[in-house]
Amino acid sequence: MLVAALITGACTAPGNVEESAPTPPPDPLASADRLLAQGQYAQAAAAYQALPADAPPEQSARALGLAALAWQEAGDLPRAAQLLAAQGPAAASNPLLALAGARAELRAGQAETALAHAQAIEPTTLAPYARGVRARVIAAAATGLRNFPVAGPAWIEAFALPHPVTEQTIMGEAALGSLTGLGAAELGQRIAASAADPAAHGWYSLAALAQQANLDPTAVAPRLDEWRQRHPGHPATPLIEGILERASAASARPARVALILPFDATLGTAGRAVRDGFITAWFRDGQRQARPALTVYPNGGDDILKDYQRAVADGAQFVIGPLQKNLVERLAASPDLPVPVLALNVVDARPGAPAARPGFYQFGLTPEDEAAQVARRAYGVGTRALIIAPSSPWGTRLGAAYGRAWQSLGGTVLGQVVYSDAADAYVAAIRRALNIDVSEARAAALRRRLGIPLHAEVRHRADIDVILLAALPNNARQLLPQLRYFGADSIPVFATSNVYAGASSAERDVDLNGLVFGDMPWLFGQVDRESYDLVRRSWPGPAASYARLYAFGIDAYRVLPFLSRMRARASMRVPGVTGDLWMDTDGVLHRNMSWLRFDDGVPTVIGEADGLGTR
Repeated sequence: MLVAALITGACTAPGNVEESAPTPPPDPLASADRLLAQGQYAQAAAAYQALPADAPPEQSARALGLAALAWQEAGDLPRAAQLLAAQGPAAASNPLLALAGARAELRAGQAETALAHAQAIEPTTLAPYARGVRARVIAAAATGLRNFPVAGPAWIEAFALPHPVTEQTIMGEAALGSLTGLGAAELGQRIAASAADPAAHGWYSLAALAQQANLDPTAVAPRLDEWRQRHPGHPATPLIEGILERASAASARPARVALILPFDATLGTAGRAVRDGFITAWFRDGQRQARPALTVYPNGGDDILKDYQRAVADGAQFVIGPLQKNLVERLAASPDLPVPVLALNVVDARPGAPAARPGFYQFGLTPEDEAAQVARRAYGVGTRALIIAPSSPWGTRLGAAYGRAWQSLGGTVLGQVVYSDAADAYVAAIRRALNIDVSEARAAALRRRLGIPLHAEVRHRADIDVILLAALPNNARQLLPQLRYFGADSIPVFATSNVYAGASSAERDVDLNGLVFGDMPWLFGQVDRESYDLVRRSWPGPAASYARLYAFGIDAYRVLPFLSRMRARASMRVPGVTGDLWMDTDGVLHRNMSWLRFDDGVPTVIGEADGLGTR
């Protein structure tokens, strides 16, 4: 009866027939949007391109941009490129086409350009899907450039926005790799700062656990279970098993190792500090049953191959050393190295040299490595740098390293000023650096020309963005006050660890206020305070002057189980006392330093984006 009533109610009396309103045609843009949301990218791209020619300009621009992005998502790069090429220069004014162009640059291997172009697009002008593409482009480009402070947060953002389900596994591995690329101290700061954001907090805290798992997978396993319970449904959950598998696979240890070091009058103090640091790490190794047997061999600069062969004959499964660069070069050139080596210095790369062999690793506290990091840090301030360095072989080496690193970033080196230890050398150097002498000469020439006692205010050059300083503590204490005296307080100064003596001296170092430098986290209580205190108690004299070499020995021991895995995975980080360790494809270990700024004469740990205070 209900159906009948409905049918009856739908009828009209004869002569009163009403025509129903015509069904509106489907909105092609809305249909394309639905296809895009469903992940049917090729169909969505075709639908966007099929938009009628008489559509409003803003709809046409949006459709063209989304069509290019969707073709890229579908893997049809030729069609996306063809669409971009057809727009010509006009593509730059369309944020969506500009984003597609940035992604095309990334695929073409132009990571720096892609990153700059993607970051220039204002995200508030984009809908969620396009914002997700922007985040993925920035994340992937920054990862390729090893810019992990940018890459990590971008991957987190990308997961929170629409993205292809099929890419989640790759995105997750890339996100975790970038986040573990952050220093342990930086991760700790981000964990605290993200407490109100469950998704970000989960990513940062998992990355910190992944770093610790590399050192002790057994101890971290329960904490990973706690993480899983605390973050149910988190997109990073599928990565947990991989973290444990990689950590366990990487923790295989050699049964016997040989340590070859100099103990002669020239390098004996350094050799003993490295040895004692190595033994400290061995003594404090939590996995006591897995500790390798250790034999120490002295080498005074003679035949390193003979020492190596002796160690192998004695049953060594891994050789650590030597410390001298010339001996590392000799060992690296040997065609027969049946047992892997961790050399404690780094040989200079030569053009055309053969690729490093799989079992040969190098680890050193090199000025070049520190200079490259300082340059990258300073480059965030500006592109024009002035280098100030001493007139010594070490100053020449560090100044050249600054210059190479700065130019490789795309910056301009305005010049390099050298100074000596003479009493008046510091004033003269800063006057030359700031062009004070040029300004005074110009004023004097004007007085002579006019023939009147003209007063002229001397001004320093205004084109310096940053100063890259090579200096020991006493040098820096003389140079920075001169910068203030000549009114250059606002120019940020960056330096390597050489600027800090290793022990706080606030009364003397107040002249260094505002200076930013990189150094080992171990010296500032950021990591493994127990080992630091043990070393200072055990060797109170040498440890005061050679603390960095003790730390070097500690990391040489702790990194051994992970060397082959680090070489295979460029994103892998092993937290060390000298810094967070990573390896390039040539088997050279690098370390990400902690960053500090002198405040009231005391080195103060700062974050990745901090440190631009005045002096």
